[in-house]
Amino acid sequence: MSQEWSVARVDAAGDATAFLARLAELLAGGERLALCTILRLVGSGPRRPAAKMLVREGGESVGTVGGGVLEARVTAWAHEVLGTGGAVCRPFALDLEQASDEGMTCGGEVEVLIEPLDGTPAGRTFFDRVLAVLRRAERGCLVTAISQAGEGVVTEHFLLAGGRSVASLPPSARGLPEDLVHAPAPAAPWLVERGAFRYFLEPLAPPITVVVCGGGHIAVHLVPLCHLLGFRTVVVDDRADFASRERFPLATDLIVVPSLEHGLEGLPIGDSSYVVIVTRGHGRDQAILRQSLQCRPGYIGMIGSRRKRALVFEQLASEGFTPDDLARVICPVGLPIGAETPEEIAVSIAAELVATRAARSGRS
Repeated sequence: MSQEWSVARVDAAGDATAFLARLAELLAGGERLALCTILRLVGSGPRRPAAKMLVREGGESVGTVGGGVLEARVTAWAHEVLGTGGAVCRPFALDLEQASDEGMTCGGEVEVLIEPLDGTPAGRTFFDRVLAVLRRAERGCLVTAISQAGEGVVTEHFLLAGGRSVASLPPSARGLPEDLVHAPAPAAPWLVERGAFRYFLEPLAPPITVVVCGGGHIAVHLVPLCHLLGFRTVVVDDRADFASRERFPLATDLIVVPSLEHGLEGLPIGDSSYVVIVTRGHGRDQAILRQSLQCRPGYIGMIGSRRKRALVFEQLASEGFTPDDLARVICPVGLPIGAETPEEIAVSIAAELVATRAARSGRS
């Protein structure tokens, strides 16, 4: 069984790794791109700071900055940048009446940075190093230095990891202010002004891994949803035909274990992992839940009724698990949308995972 985490080539709002992998792939192919990044949001908007979109010379885009009239305007600016070769920062205000006319539901103002990228060796090397930090699950920070240059701007990119600057684009001797280099990575994107420069700091963190315990009907529908939403997925089962690539073509990893009694042993489960327990029986669910409480992932959800929850919790309490331990478990798993079918239950679970991720990142 493979423990090597692969990167999905998807356009997923929650997965910076997939977006950057696609960016690096296009640059390696010699394409010229316009990278569009939301720097600032005042009021309400469809996407928050650090949302990104790539616009290709042929017109196709990767990612989104919010859709509607905003995205149409940013796309037009991107083609302008591809024509001139110079970066720009542009504000865009959308009042509620105009937003409604254009099919959007948000008013407010955003500031968008649009900058050209091409497949130079320096550019490819820089984004490869950014990807390497994410794939190693190493905490880091991507910093964009922005300075005014006539009607446009000049940008420099810096990669911070391990408390130091490890790469820059273009290669820079100027560097960053020391306090930005040595400060802990911010919990959320942050725009700071220092004299003639503005610095946009984006924390780098690998995608959250959802460990789906049980390869049954719910898992079959849940894994593709998680993939679409930018999660990594690992399916664990004690039956090889239920944890197969044919059954789960979009899973990041498939793990067949001799018994679910020790199904989570050896897996890198921690605060950045979510565990979803949907096995084929109460005893197996309880075994996985016991291991999950010991691993302390960022989320634990278990399928079942409130009666099942009471019985399982009573048993685990007799084994020494505290009320605080058990309070971390969501059972029944999923948002209460009246779900009954496996497809509906998968949707309710996926929605709860998104809500949990958003709350932890301050986007609730």
